[in-house]
Amino acid sequence: MQITVVMVDDDALVLESLKRILAQHDDLTLLGTAATGAEALQLMRSTRPDVMLMDLQLQGEMDGVEATRRTRSSLSPPAVLAVTSFDAEVYMRGALEAGAIGFLLKNDAADSLASAIRMAHAGDPMISPTLTSRLISSYIAPRTDPVCAQAREQAERLSPREIQVAQLVGAGKTYSDIAQDLFISPSTVKSTLSRAMSAVGVDSSAQLAVLVAQARLDLLE
Repeated sequence: MQITVVMVDDDALVLESLKRILAQHDDLTLLGTAATGAEALQLMRSTRPDVMLMDLQLQGEMDGVEATRRTRSSLSPPAVLAVTSFDAEVYMRGALEAGAIGFLLKNDAADSLASAIRMAHAGDPMISPTLTSRLISSYIAPRTDPVCAQAREQAERLSPREIQVAQLVGAGKTYSDIAQDLFISPSTVKSTLSRAMSAVGVDSSAQLAVLVAQARLDLLE
């Protein structure tokens, strides 16, 4: 299966590096590149890619977070894989809320770019464990905080298995990892997460993992 890709980054050297990595994989086809958020949206509309690689810290009037939000709000949108660095926590949070399916560190692109694109296309969240723990910890509020109380109220709509799967996503596990850990199929993992996301009204498994973490269920007696 061919997976079509658009890359968005305002650093020409980064784009060239990503192009070289992509060229090594016959199932990945690059449709084009963009350097700004506006260019990214125009390219997305004209090429209809399967996956967009989105640098979050774009220069200009529209950063990668806003470009992600507008992309994901379009008709039949592509999956958006955010390309980030450790010092971009505020951008990571924004991209998660905007609907990015995962986060790829630029330093990890040489080893992980192809697999991250395939996972994004399959609907499987790709977030490195290091980034996952950093991202989720930035959301967690004290158990007396109203945010925690609201999250717990939403989490009551979830079954124990749905909570378990969401927590494993929050630990940086892929669908395949979760399936192996719980002795179920990857399709069962996806359907479990789909039901859970619908129950609490979130758009991605990463958002679900954050909500469950905010609920501080580990502190309940």
